[in-house]
Amino acid sequence: APCEGPVQAAVPQHESRNGSSNQTASAPCSAPPPPSDSKAPTYMSSSGVSFPTQGQYWRIGGAWYDFSKFSHPGGSEILYLSRDRFSDSTYAFESHHLDYKRARAIIRKYELPEEVQAELRKAHPIPAPKLAEEDSFYSDVRRRVLAYLRKEQNTKAKVDVGPTATCLNTFYCSFVVWVLSVVNTLFVFPTVPSAVFQGLAAAVLGAFGHNWIHQPKYRNYAYLSLDTIGFSSDGWYREHLLQHHMYTNTPLDNHFKGTDPFLVTDPTVPRNFFQRVVTPIFNPVVLIFGIWGNYSFHLTELIRGNEKASIGKLFFPLLVFAYYRTLGLRGLLLFFVNTSVTSVYYFTMALMNHNSDNTLNVRKRNAARDWGEAQIASCADWAVQRKFLPSIVYLWLNYHCVHHLFPLTDFSHHRAIQKILMETCVDHGVEYEAGNFFDIYIEMVRSFSSPRSLWLEINAYNGS
Repeated sequence: APCEGPVQAAVPQHESRNGSSNQTASAPCSAPPPPSDSKAPTYMSSSGVSFPTQGQYWRIGGAWYDFSKFSHPGGSEILYLSRDRFSDSTYAFESHHLDYKRARAIIRKYELPEEVQAELRKAHPIPAPKLAEEDSFYSDVRRRVLAYLRKEQNTKAKVDVGPTATCLNTFYCSFVVWVLSVVNTLFVFPTVPSAVFQGLAAAVLGAFGHNWIHQPKYRNYAYLSLDTIGFSSDGWYREHLLQHHMYTNTPLDNHFKGTDPFLVTDPTVPRNFFQRVVTPIFNPVVLIFGIWGNYSFHLTELIRGNEKASIGKLFFPLLVFAYYRTLGLRGLLLFFVNTSVTSVYYFTMALMNHNSDNTLNVRKRNAARDWGEAQIASCADWAVQRKFLPSIVYLWLNYHCVHHLFPLTDFSHHRAIQKILMETCVDHGVEYEAGNFFDIYIEMVRSFSSPRSLWLEINAYNGS
């Protein structure tokens, strides 16, 4: 079946993630076999989004590559996921290589011969996104950030974009606080205030999980931060990294319809009476079930064979069992209070990031000249230049534009990078809008009831 959704007429559809980086390996043979996917591409589905696969090769910037013999520094899983999700890997490659010039030079040796590429272009007629031009906004901001990090770290080699010591120590303390809050609610003070505190501690832990899931070196920390509170780090690895970040606020974004049919975030579709009048006002009641909805979805995916079975999947149900075993029905009620607080806190912040007036301006997003500009048009920031530790109250989501432009970079670097981002936006005439927290919250609630770009088509491939 052909791709569906309002994006289809604007620019075909669908896209993926990651490219390559350092490491060298034997280049593919100079004359690989004819592509087995020279026929019409197969269509698959991911989180409700239909997309054509790329086949056995990777498409980046309109060219095709064979990375089957490439030793990817971030691991083979993300390399193959970037190929097998959607019909292109350009944005995944671009967004995950700060030193993009070096990365582009490395992958040239894996480019397929022209005769093979010609066949692939016929088989995959969907227009390809282009690599960002040298004078583009996204190339310039990457160069500036790379230069800043090299100067800070006094190196001309690969820079460290991982967590600072302050960030790591804050995480360790946050994890201990969460564990103690669980023990407190279960065995010491099994009260509603204790459950509320546990929910707040879990939200902070989830914020760290959101940070760790983007960093291969800290993947195990993501299990401790996400699976323990009812999320799926494996699911986030596939869907959050490879759909939401690549196609933010488009029909290819798995978050785009995550709260349907109760809270509608698509700015191009009308709302019924219930969606227009009732649920926007009572959005916290809807969000109360956020964690349970996430866990149910990924459990269903596990049963269908689309999700990996891991020990992390046992954390959440074991906690439920512990509460029931220890406190009976009262324990289940306290656990529900805990998850409700976490859900409302975390998902309110996350929805604010992508549902302000500015982020739902489809005309502005469609006019973006490259992927980086599209991300600026799709994300909302607040509490500009707030220091790292005080930003905990916002779960560090107040630097969301930086996070989307540099997903591999730890959020302990976001404040410094934001200054560079703002300067680059001014130099390129890119509108960077950071608002007041409460103003953005009101805009989010209003967006649930009133579509901002009714009937418009959304371009998923900006700058192509």
